[in-house]
Amino acid sequence: MRSITYEALQAEQAWMVVSDQLNQRNTLLSRGITQLERQYQSLPVASRLMTLRYHLRQSLRRLTAESRQRPSSADHAAALNQQWCHVHELYFLLRQVDAELATARDQSDHLNQWLDTLESRVYKSALVHLN
Repeated sequence: MRSITYEALQAEQAWMVVSDQLNQRNTLLSRGITQLERQYQSLPVASRLMTLRYHLRQSLRRLTAESRQRPSSADHAAALNQQWCHVHELYFLLRQVDAELATARDQSDHLNQWLDTLESRVYKSALVHLN
């Protein structure tokens, strides 16, 4: 029987929190792209968001594949270290997405107005322990 440590639970919770946040950003990007495609003058911003969304999805696929390739009989400390590395990579990706969204918001009044109408659902307090 495998034992679970507190550190492993913390890493798993951090993985779930940052994955949920990235999932929300992916949905937001998708909906934002759809909104921007309706306005001809917003197409360059929509194109940047499409590229950002593609980068986000590819990075998530790569990190998920890497975490699945880890052998189950591997050293517990090494596996935990690898999982925290992945969590921090995901968190860095999340910050990149947020920075690009802020830039896109500055460049597109239509996107800015649309984002202001949305209900904000970001759990910043849950992400604090990842810093």
